Amino acid sequence: MNTSPGETVARFPHNIEAVQTRSRTWNGITVHAITFQIRPGEAWSLLASDQTCLSAVIETRGGPVEPRLKIGQSLPAHHDGPWPMSFIPAGMTLWGYTGGSHIVREARLNFDLVALGEKLGEYLDLSQLQVPLPLFHDNRIWQLCALLAQQCEAPDPLSQLYGDSLTVALVVDLLRFGKIPPRTSGRGGLARWQLRRVTDYMREHLSAAIQLAELAAMTGLSQSQFGRAFKASTGLPPHRWQVNERVQKAQQLLLSSPMSLAEVALVTGFAEQSHFTRVFRQLVGTSPGAWRRDHRA
Repeated sequence: MNTSPGETVARFPHNIEAVQTRSRTWNGITVHAITFQIRPGEAWSLLASDQTCLSAVIETRGGPVEPRLKIGQSLPAHHDGPWPMSFIPAGMTLWGYTGGSHIVREARLNFDLVALGEKLGEYLDLSQLQVPLPLFHDNRIWQLCALLAQQCEAPDPLSQLYGDSLTVALVVDLLRFGKIPPRTSGRGGLARWQLRRVTDYMREHLSAAIQLAELAAMTGLSQSQFGRAFKASTGLPPHRWQVNERVQKAQQLLLSSPMSLAEVALVTGFAEQSHFTRVFRQLVGTSPGAWRRDHRA
């Protein structure tokens, strides 16, 4: 994770006081959660880079924020949404501009197109990911960007499956937005042997950061095909199934062992006790300590 001042994401900055960047990579997509602190007055920086990227403004405090092809000229305001988004092919010049915001939070996604094609393992029309969209909004794509930024800002080291799933969904939605759907197999759920293989593996590696690509490879499917088939078979996406299994294993340990809550959290794959307590409460409705006391009694 990168927490540098942000030189790689705030290129040619003007009137920007400080930049904080937190970054993670899934499936050839590097996600930067960026917070700009801006001095009073006009401010800008270059959004473009040597890689294709997607910029989504997550939050602003102060004046409006907008992308501009030229610093002194606004683009036509034809997007339908509260926050501007931009899809920027490699080498294209596009500026992020504000006339009065003092805080701006942005999700900036850089696409390694070669790695992306290899990771997803299915047909991608990469030429579609070279079509510029200087100003647009799509609510679902924006939400996926915001969730990915959240994973950078408050990272769970064992949330690999979640980040993998979010980036796969993002690419599929980008292709749909461009009117070119990805190739699908039309299949339903997993075969019995496929489901048994991946669920046994996930149970045996509850405390590991499993990648979606690992599970897909066990079944001979691409990541997006596997995700759809797994959900069709279990009713849950892989990362949510994994979380449920971790909580169920934790319940077994809470009843049958003298382990502390911190030890149970570690064994069942949670980043720390507070994370374990938060997830356990969401799924079970009470804290692990209270659940242990009630059920032992």
